[in-house]
Amino acid sequence: MGLGAAGALSAAAVTGFVVTRNGGDEADASAARASLANAAGETVCIKSNVRLVEGMSAACYGRAQYEAMRDRAVINADGAAVRLSLAHPADASAPAETVSTCAEYDSLVAEGWVALTGADMRREEYFRRACGALDMLADARPAQSSNFSGGKAAEADVRSLAAAEAIGFGETLPSAPVEVASLGEGVWKLTIGQGETMLYEIAHADFTGDGAGEILAYLSVGAAGGTARTGAIGLMEKATADGPCGFRPR
Repeated sequence: MGLGAAGALSAAAVTGFVVTRNGGDEADASAARASLANAAGETVCIKSNVRLVEGMSAACYGRAQYEAMRDRAVINADGAAVRLSLAHPADASAPAETVSTCAEYDSLVAEGWVALTGADMRREEYFRRACGALDMLADARPAQSSNFSGGKAAEADVRSLAAAEAIGFGETLPSAPVEVASLGEGVWKLTIGQGETMLYEIAHADFTGDGAGEILAYLSVGAAGGTARTGAIGLMEKATADGPCGFRPR
């Protein structure tokens, strides 16, 4: 599944990773281990304006901290809390449930609850973005190596990703014009024919356990100038430093 599987998003995010080691006496070390990603005190850092939930800022967080964010309100691009109404999966007469955190959302979705209205379907994209990202960030580790210079996507990476999506079955070159524009650090606009894709980098880390760095990103796809959009969270990956970049939904 490629860019056409992506979804609505309106918050900017960016790459970055840092490994921190906590010194001090054993009591200090024990406290640090309890709050960071693992016994080594490793953290994965976000270094830009990504805002998934209330109180989140550009900083380094460990596993326990990312997990705790699941109990904070999901926010929109303006920083306002998003409240989502969900309908019972089988009983149309049952009252709707309203959720504002990933913990609440994931619990009901696991039982089959769905967005109540069209407006709720659009609001749900904020939850898919935030909750999906937090789950992956909690399991991430600092990368030991990377094919992304500085842990960030270059224009050539984004262009190769867009070109691959534009190539149709049996073709060797894109059949539709491809344009790539940077809208700020870690935010890209891809125009493929009449389609418009927004690409938001969230963080750079090892998300697959092989030591190599990938970029956690969110894609929002729709018609240029339209309001209906679909989206997916996933990983930007490169097999070599000079090779093409791909996107793998998670």
